[in-house]
Amino acid sequence: MIQQNLIKALVALVAFIVAMGVLGFVFEDELTAGTTWVVQRIGFVGLAAILMVTDTLVTPFPPDILLVVIAKSRLSEEWPIYVGILGIVSVCAGMTGYGIGRWLGHFEWSQRLFGEFKEDHRTFIRKYGFWAVAIGSITPLPYSVTCWTAGVLGIRWSMVLAASVLFRIPRIYLYYWLLSTTGSLFSLG
Repeated sequence: MIQQNLIKALVALVAFIVAMGVLGFVFEDELTAGTTWVVQRIGFVGLAAILMVTDTLVTPFPPDILLVVIAKSRLSEEWPIYVGILGIVSVCAGMTGYGIGRWLGHFEWSQRLFGEFKEDHRTFIRKYGFWAVAIGSITPLPYSVTCWTAGVLGIRWSMVLAASVLFRIPRIYLYYWLLSTTGSLFSLG
């Protein structure tokens, strides 16, 4: 199961890099204008607030778009600081999602909903709980879903926090680096 998820994550990552590289090359001027507009209107604090919401709640908005905003705006001048702060915000959001999952786990309807899943995967979760969260932290799949599920299934908060810090923050740095360099991979000059 872990190997299958890692393969899916790698395929999704490659597809994401190629798509962002092609889009960045084809629409570079529009992307730069759009990201500059976003930063002027909401600033970095607004970007961090968006990430807090998207990594806490299950939303269709991919938080990696915020890395594109940093890469294509004036924020790129001090990207290590901004990307690091986004990494910390993401972990805080994930732990908030974990808390929501723990709270939901106390309701009968939630226990029934997750009951079959819980029984079927109890051994897996006990054995690979840390690695399940680690995989959820690095894949392009919603991190919020991983953290909610960890909460509902009762994975220890310290395990979720450790996996998130050790894998989510480096993942955000890696994705930023990949996003900021893919434009040059597809450029003509």
